[in-house]
Amino acid sequence: MKIILERKLDFKQFQNLIILTFITVMVFLGMLNSVDFKSYYSIEIVFLLLILIFISILFTKKGLLIENRKLYTATFLFGFVLRKIVINTTDFQLLSIINGKLSTNYGYTYDIKRLRYWEPNLNYSQSSFTVCMVDESKAYKKIMRLTKSEKVKLAIDFIVKNTSLHY
Repeated sequence: MKIILERKLDFKQFQNLIILTFITVMVFLGMLNSVDFKSYYSIEIVFLLLILIFISILFTKKGLLIENRKLYTATFLFGFVLRKIVINTTDFQLLSIINGKLSTNYGYTYDIKRLRYWEPNLNYSQSSFTVCMVDESKAYKKIMRLTKSEKVKLAIDFIVKNTSLHY
C-alpha cells in the first residue's frame, strides 16, 4: 500500500528549479537554432538530459509505503517509487505531531548597521508539521515533515491503520 502526500521540494527549491529549468531550455533552444547540429551535438545531448532530469525532479512527490508489514518513507515520480527508506517502528508506541515554521534566512547583513535598513526582507516562511514516533523514554524519531494539515491527517491515518503505532 502507498499514499502519496505532497511535493518533495519546498517552495524556494521548487521556484529555483523552475528558473534553472527555464534557463537551461532557453540555452538548449538557442543552441539548436544557431549552431549546426553536428558540431555541438554532445553538448546539446547533455542539455537535453539536464532538462529531462530537472523536469522529473519538479514532479517528484513524497509519501509513505507499506511493504511486507514494514513502513517506508518514499519518493515517487508519477506514482512509481524512486527511493524508499525503511523506518524501524518496533521500539516506538505513539505518534506525535510537532508544529513549526519552515523559513529561509536571507538576513546576511544584519550585523552591519548601515546596511541593515537598506536590505529588503526576503524571508519566506510557512507552517510545517513534523510527524514523529515517540518511545517510552519520550525520545522522538522523525518520520516526515509536511506543510499541509490535511496531508498530516492522511499520513497519521495511514500509519495507524497499517502499523502498531497509535495516535
